[in-house]
Amino acid sequence: MMKSLARLTGALLSASCLGLSAGARAQPAPDADSKRDEIIVTGARNPDVAMASKADIPLLENSQAISIVSQQTLIDRRALRLGDALAGVAGVSRNNTYGFFDGFNIRGFNASSGATYLDGLLDDTGYGTSEMSGLERVEVVKGPASGLLGLGPLSGIVNLVSKRPQEDAFLDLGMSAGSYDLIEVRADANAPLTADGTLTARLAAVYRDQDFFVHSSGQKRIFLAPSLRWQMGSRTSLTLLGRYQRDDIRPWSPTTAYGTALPNPNGPLPISLSINDTMYPAVQKNDYWNLGYVFDHQVSEAVAVHQSLRYQDFHNSWDNWLFITGINTQDIPATAISPLIPAYSRVSRAFYGPYEENGTYFRVDTNASARFDTGPLNHYLLAGLDYGRRRSDNYNLYDTSNPYYLNLYAPVYGTVSTHNPAVPFSTAGSRTRQLGLYVQDHIKLGDVLTVTVGGRWDDASAINLSGGVASPKTKATAFSPRAGATLALNEWASLYVNYSKSFTPQFSYRDVDQKVLPPERGINYEGGVKIARSDGRLTGMMTLFSLTRANVATADAVLPNVYVLTGEQRTRGIEAEMAWRPGSGIELTAAYTYLDAKVTADNRLRVGSRLGSVPRHIVDLWARYTIPSGPLANLGAGAGFHHESNRAASTASAVAGALQPFLLDGYVLVDGSIFYRFDDWSVQANIRNIFNERYFPTASLTRTTPGEPRTFMVSLQRHF
Repeated sequence: MMKSLARLTGALLSASCLGLSAGARAQPAPDADSKRDEIIVTGARNPDVAMASKADIPLLENSQAISIVSQQTLIDRRALRLGDALAGVAGVSRNNTYGFFDGFNIRGFNASSGATYLDGLLDDTGYGTSEMSGLERVEVVKGPASGLLGLGPLSGIVNLVSKRPQEDAFLDLGMSAGSYDLIEVRADANAPLTADGTLTARLAAVYRDQDFFVHSSGQKRIFLAPSLRWQMGSRTSLTLLGRYQRDDIRPWSPTTAYGTALPNPNGPLPISLSINDTMYPAVQKNDYWNLGYVFDHQVSEAVAVHQSLRYQDFHNSWDNWLFITGINTQDIPATAISPLIPAYSRVSRAFYGPYEENGTYFRVDTNASARFDTGPLNHYLLAGLDYGRRRSDNYNLYDTSNPYYLNLYAPVYGTVSTHNPAVPFSTAGSRTRQLGLYVQDHIKLGDVLTVTVGGRWDDASAINLSGGVASPKTKATAFSPRAGATLALNEWASLYVNYSKSFTPQFSYRDVDQKVLPPERGINYEGGVKIARSDGRLTGMMTLFSLTRANVATADAVLPNVYVLTGEQRTRGIEAEMAWRPGSGIELTAAYTYLDAKVTADNRLRVGSRLGSVPRHIVDLWARYTIPSGPLANLGAGAGFHHESNRAASTASAVAGALQPFLLDGYVLVDGSIFYRFDDWSVQANIRNIFNERYFPTASLTRTTPGEPRTFMVSLQRHF
């Protein structure tokens, strides 16, 4: 059954997307009886199960733009963060993450919240970063995914695909060391538990201890991902998936723009400067565990059933976290007890913590598919129902009662050990629920034309708690349609068009009558060309797109804590991705993005202004060469180039007297690697930001995020 299921679900993303993995490595050729429409990304076949598109649609027949970052790409680039993994995906740029939370834009809009999925189910466990070493690959769906996945941002979603049990036994042990006292030990063990292979198990595990480039900051992580597959028969399989992650973090805080992204009359500031008190450093703890399964049953050659389920328990906490609230813009005269404090040399800070959050999250998705003909039309019908509920409770303290001063040029630490005890705690919580029903029909006429139509109806609700008092339940419903078509030009190229809408509830925004605002809606139009040679030597995609957000909640110009639906924002642009293997041992990938992102209607933001933190141009190049034969066989090197052009630090305000945004400079990052494989051993050295570029991906006057300086990592791995 696994082969049938593999083929049923396999063309899914491997065949639904343009499978453009930025930098995947060549692997052994597929068996002769493999399906020709399986995608090969830079020479590597994508794994058989892909969940983001939920359907077994060949690559050139799929009208949705989806990019895949393969496991080999994650290894080649030594990506420890999701942002690093997505650097080579067209349409993706950095977003404000305070340096270590996962944050990114897709097509110019924020996709940091409510856009990360794990194995096809929304992964919403609060603050933290996703572990890359436990993944088979990362899938990026560009544009609205609400037609199948439900509520979510217009920009798109990222689906993380976990490692699954394999047929053959193996054990991979590795360790890495690098900049800022990085030490990492990892294991990936797989084994059949029965002689006939009906039960197989796998465990991915990581321990990592590292400092960050800011003084007195760092992280320790323990990660365990066990999985068990039961091949119940030739047509039925059940895979149990578990995950445990614990982070003990000393977080760093964003700095001021003066002296970093902007000039300061007192001189530049080092990006290693700690805004937190180094004697009483900020502390953060995140831990969560989840348990779920993926069930597949092939009823017949034409009918299949799939169900995914997951339960998660999460806990987030922090304390002693200091954030800049202002800077002295004038000299402060000397007194009998203090010297002159020059302008732009001292910041005030707020104290954040203690904060404690506990919660649970449950999701289940069930669908069935059927293939049948009506006259000359071949149908592939998918219908499903999913349900999710999330509960969280927290208590919180945010102390602005004292200025908690810090002299940026002569910092004195050891003065802020705790918050002002007179500041009271606040308590809050939420209870959210979502039910969605979706249907999609992929219709094929001959070998040239396909049409995909579908949509989803969602019913979402929320109850918010404040001080132990629950608000009335609020609800939001929506229908999100999707339609697309492909036209085959030949066996390895096709044209495609796509139309889709998004749906995002706005439960926390209320109008003047204290009614919850209607959901934010988005609409996407796109079209382009896809190519995929059957030998896997060349894959690519070029897309023209236009996305518009409507019902954007903006603050009322007069009334506090009141919002109105006057906002509209639009991005238009071009995405191009390519992966090419021109010769033995040579692999090249390239991605280019042009983004025109601006405000088209608003009562608080300036109409026509650029959206904040969105570059107009993004270029990513990666080249890799491995010596194929001779005495130096399997010795290789890789090099990468990443450029993002300048961007507005924020979106311009239309309010009289408001400060207008400044421009952040564009930047170029150059990475490199060298590697060697011998017998069952492999060694690899990576350098990121070789030329130590000083850059700031996101910024405001009080919260500017520095980019990571030059770092190196050396890794050794043994395969058993």
